[in-house]
Amino acid sequence: MRNVKIKNSKIFINLVLFFCLLILLFLMQFFLVSCQAKDIVSNLKLGNNNIKDNNISTTKNENNIENIKDNTIENTTTKTQVNDEKKSSDLENLENFGNNNLNYFDYNKITIDTTTSIGVNIKNCNPVLDYFGNLNIYGEVENISSSSKTNVVLTFDFYNKNNELIFSDSQPIGVNYLRTSTKIPFNYIIKNSNMYIDIAKIKIGINYKDYYKLFLGNVVVRQQQFYYKNNILHIDGELINIGENSVDNIILLASFYDKLDKVVFIREGYLQKTNLEPQEQENFSLEVLLGKYTPNFTHYDFEVFFEDSIKMQ
Repeated sequence: MRNVKIKNSKIFINLVLFFCLLILLFLMQFFLVSCQAKDIVSNLKLGNNNIKDNNISTTKNENNIENIKDNTIENTTTKTQVNDEKKSSDLENLENFGNNNLNYFDYNKITIDTTTSIGVNIKNCNPVLDYFGNLNIYGEVENISSSSKTNVVLTFDFYNKNNELIFSDSQPIGVNYLRTSTKIPFNYIIKNSNMYIDIAKIKIGINYKDYYKLFLGNVVVRQQQFYYKNNILHIDGELINIGENSVDNIILLASFYDKLDKVVFIREGYLQKTNLEPQEQENFSLEVLLGKYTPNFTHYDFEVFFEDSIKMQ
């Protein structure tokens, strides 16, 4: 009988312990579930905040994009306006150029009167209105005397149709000495149309001093070939000093003429050096771009200018 009671008490204790263990497990599980719920809620709040931040960032980006678009449109509009204004200004300049009575200005009707001088001729003169609206007076000075010329200065007097003097000017030629039997081209430019719009006659004169000392050096031009390539006229040749003395300050000029032998433009030849010893040779080259604004020409000619080198004692 006693053994039965002891067994029953043990069973009861075991059952109590079992229920306590169940309650403990339930409480632990509830605690874990509560923690997970808190984490989920916290994550949801964080996610919502991130979404809000992303929405704010997206809104800012959209605003930035709109600002960039507006700035781009504004810059494009500004550039377009600048370009339009430039085009308008260019067109206005062209219109002003055309409306500045130049439509009625015929430079071919200008009369050129050259002053005669003993031993020196001014010839092949030609007024040319270039693409930029400049009036160019081309021509040549030829020394037909037995002595060289130095300090050569051209004088220009411009008259209107009533033979009234508009203005006068002077221009030296580009070399120090003009030897006998040589010629040098010249070009006088008037850039202001208001100064030449009324020109009807031009008087060209010349002043100079005689130079009787003979040159011991003598540079001659020998043309080798000319050819056309990519709308460019190439002229190659060589200079030879056939004299007894070395020479300095060599200048090579090419004059281009129309069918009436009038000068239409001038070019200077490229030289690697500007001095030659006796019997020394040097190659030269000249290039002329042939295009819409290149004056028409039928032939050309070269002239070379130099000075005797000073011998050091």
